[in-house]
Formats: sequence, structure tokens, C-alpha cells
Amino acid sequence: MNNLHHHQRQHKHRRHRQTTLETDNHGRRRRGCRLPSVVLGTMVLTCSSALAESASQQPSNVVNQLNHDTQAALIEVIEDEYKARAFYEAVINKFGSVRPFSNIVHAEARHAQRLETLLIKYGVPVPADTFTGTIEAPDSLKAACKISIDGEIENLKMYDRFLSFVQEPDISAAFSQLRDASANRHLPAFERCYSRL
Repeated sequence: MNNLHHHQRQHKHRRHRQTTLETDNHGRRRRGCRLPSVVLGTMVLTCSSALAESASQQPSNVVNQLNHDTQAALIEVIEDEYKARAFYEAVINKFGSVRPFSNIVHAEARHAQRLETLLIKYGVPVPADTFTGTIEAPDSLKAACKISIDGEIENLKMYDRFLSFVQEPDISAAFSQLRDASANRHLPAFERCYSRL
């Protein structure tokens, strides 16, 4: 009688263990398939389907979907924004909150944030800002405006170069809009600044 009772408890324990394994296996499909030693064909099919489903749910925007040139372009553009922002901040620190520097410095910060979002989306490491606090303003505000004019012109050339090969619609749209901001707002503002001084 004791042996029968012991056998029933072992059988119940095995059934509980099997149920737990199946439940865990179903609830943790993304972590891999932990199957009992005796595997039924239906369980193998379920596991394979789970793995396929898990693979299909992986993020589609990963670093290897961007070619090397596009990755390099994103990094160069955000570093250009860092550099411009650092220069405008240096001018403001030296000459006060003067226009157009006081306006455009905020635009550069927004541009950098937008580019950072794209870098993160595509899995490209966001470069550190190594420019802030390392750039000195020139001796005159007129010279600062001239440097900014030259910088915006180079900025336009950079975007034209990158737009010739970038294929991703969201990156291309961002580059186009940032180029338009330089051409239609920043460059004319610095030209007016230079002409009135």
C-alpha cells in the first residue's frame, strides 16, 4: 500500500513537472526552447514556430542595414552640428546674447537631437561632443559672422555630397531639411550680421 502511494506521488510529480516545462516553454519562447528529454513532434513544431516568430520580431533597423558611407555621413553631420553649436556658444560667452548667434545656437541643439535619434534608430553609436568648451571666439563680432558664413557654405557642400548617395528616406529627409535651414535661414542671417558691422 505504501509502495502504491509512493508510486502515485511520483507519477503526480512527473505530470506536474511536465506541465510546468510545457508552460514555461510556451511562456518563454523568445529565450529559447527548453524541452523535456522525451520530445513530441507537436512540441518540436511549436518550438520551431516560436523561434521563427522571435526572429521575425527582431528590430529591422540595425547597423548592418546602413552601408559604411551612410553611417560615416550621419556621424560627420552630427559632429558638424556639435562644432557649430560650440562656436556659437563661444561667441555668446564673449560678446553676449547677440543675434543671430543666440537664435541659431538653439537650432543647432535641435538638429543634433534629431540626428542622435536617427543614429540610435539605426544602431550607430552616437559620438561624444568633443567640441563644447574647446573652441575660442575671434576678436570681433564681424569676424565671427564671417567665420559662420564660411561654415554654412561648407555645410551646404557637405549635405549636397551626402544627399547624392543616401538611400534611406528618413535620413535623406533630415539631411534635406537641415540643408534648407542652412541655406534659407542661417546663411542669410550671418550675411546680414556681417554687412551691418
